[in-house]
Amino acid sequence: MLSSCSTVFLNDADGTSLNALGEPRTLEMNMQLTGDSDSYAMDLVVDVRRRGLTIIGSSFGIRAFTLSYDGDVIAEGVGAGLPFYAPNKLIIDDVILALSSKHSLESGLPKSCKLIWSGEFGEIYCDEKLLVSIKHQKAADKNDQVLLERFQPEYKVNFVISEVK
Repeated sequence: MLSSCSTVFLNDADGTSLNALGEPRTLEMNMQLTGDSDSYAMDLVVDVRRRGLTIIGSSFGIRAFTLSYDGDVIAEGVGAGLPFYAPNKLIIDDVILALSSKHSLESGLPKSCKLIWSGEFGEIYCDEKLLVSIKHQKAADKNDQVLLERFQPEYKVNFVISEVK
């Protein structure tokens, strides 16, 4: 489904992307990914640490993947694999974008990227090309909802995020 990829935060691989994540915490994220004629739902557990990020993805109780990112290297762990091809860099980049505050997005993008807000929607351009549109919402149940639309490759991902207590 997804072939070539252009990331926002992982292009420079200088570790600054982790600064956008804020305080260490553990989150549950429901992810709905839609592209072409395919749609996939997954549950993610995301562990944000000062020096890294670990994402465990599962579907119907089966672990599909485990990814760890330390600001430099993406490591793969246990998992049966995704039912579609999605580069690890895109999964990490999408999670970082979803968890980043508006302020950290505005101040923490790589030099080749800029963020333009129009109402509730933000658009991220890198090297003058539109890569991602993003919309953050606070739901009535206090969960965060983030909608990302990626243009290279083309797909949409909807995250519903809640903090594990």
